[in-house]
Amino acid sequence: MPAVSVVIPNYNHTRYLRSAIQSVINQTYQDIEIIVVDDGSTDGCAEVVSGFCGRVRYIRQENQGLAGARNTGIRAASGKLVGLLDADDQWLPEFLERMVALALVHPNAAAYYCCARAMDEASRDLPQVFGRPPRSSQSLYETLLRASFIIPSATVVRREAVVAADLFDKNLRSCEDWDLWLRLLATHELVGTPQCLVRYRVHENTLSARADSMRNAVRAVVEKHVGVEDADIHHWSAAKRRAYGGLYRYYALTALMRDHDWQAATLYLSRALGADPSLSTDLDFFYDLALGEQPTGYRGTSHGLDLRGNAGRLTNMLDEVFHCSQDPRLLRLDRQARGTASYAIGLLAYNTEQLSLSLQYMRKAVRFLPSLVCDRRVASLFTKAALGRANLNRLRRLRAQAGW
Repeated sequence: MPAVSVVIPNYNHTRYLRSAIQSVINQTYQDIEIIVVDDGSTDGCAEVVSGFCGRVRYIRQENQGLAGARNTGIRAASGKLVGLLDADDQWLPEFLERMVALALVHPNAAAYYCCARAMDEASRDLPQVFGRPPRSSQSLYETLLRASFIIPSATVVRREAVVAADLFDKNLRSCEDWDLWLRLLATHELVGTPQCLVRYRVHENTLSARADSMRNAVRAVVEKHVGVEDADIHHWSAAKRRAYGGLYRYYALTALMRDHDWQAATLYLSRALGADPSLSTDLDFFYDLALGEQPTGYRGTSHGLDLRGNAGRLTNMLDEVFHCSQDPRLLRLDRQARGTASYAIGLLAYNTEQLSLSLQYMRKAVRFLPSLVCDRRVASLFTKAALGRANLNRLRRLRAQAGW
């Protein structure tokens, strides 16, 4: 019996399948079996699998969706650990070795995950990295309840734990992985590493690129875990507030990224803050808003980023949210949200080497939130931004020469 079973579901992604399988064969850890589940493909999946001369087990079924295909593979798996690799993604050679090492150190966890770097349709690397473990002090359940960040292709799960949790929910045509992580966290730990060991393909045919279906899927998962949205918002539990705040957080970001609609994003921002006031301190949320319409694969870089324009649009969003509101609870978040937004813009400006803009918005952040003066990160950014690009580069060269 192999230690790890690798399940690769495929539905009409055969043009990528060969490279996915080859990335498994190239693993430094070799106690494995490979199972390809053909979920009713019409583009020659069987022919690609046959080219691997019996090294890959092939299962064909009528189309059941990604959840159903993964479930079929997990049921057929012999290994105690199951790697989940989508047909359009790839593993770096050390992926399984590192995941198995995590499993040995954390034998009671149900899943292990790492980061993934984006690549385009032609398999060229893109700069964006997905799936970083959370930096906050909140529990992983709280973090995931607000937003899913774990990439399925970057995970290895314990077969027994996933079967005990009733596998993936076939009623969900997407976000089925997010739903499973939340269910597993009720009884198990999920362990992550910041290592980037997976290549995640970004293209127009991915489920995550279909904005409307993804919005519906996110709402379905939220309703499944915390109940339907009702008007009695002030009596919601903390979990329900967090989940619906996360829902509208997602709506706001996709309104920008997919629809390029700042007005819709403003409406969703207001709903997000109304549902979960703690979002006013969510630096990652405002950082993503400041990225605006920047496409997936490049987010967080200077590629196509109009940060000055986005900063002005984000300020206008906050003006509209707070000037139009009659809700005193929402109005109390004004300075906190503006301070966090200014901090996010300043940080993004620094990361993209727009140092004068960084200094401008860090000053704004401190005016809204004077307590930031005591934050070491803010003090460091102030100092580096004030030095200017030339002096900062000179200082970096000196530090490198001195071996600091």
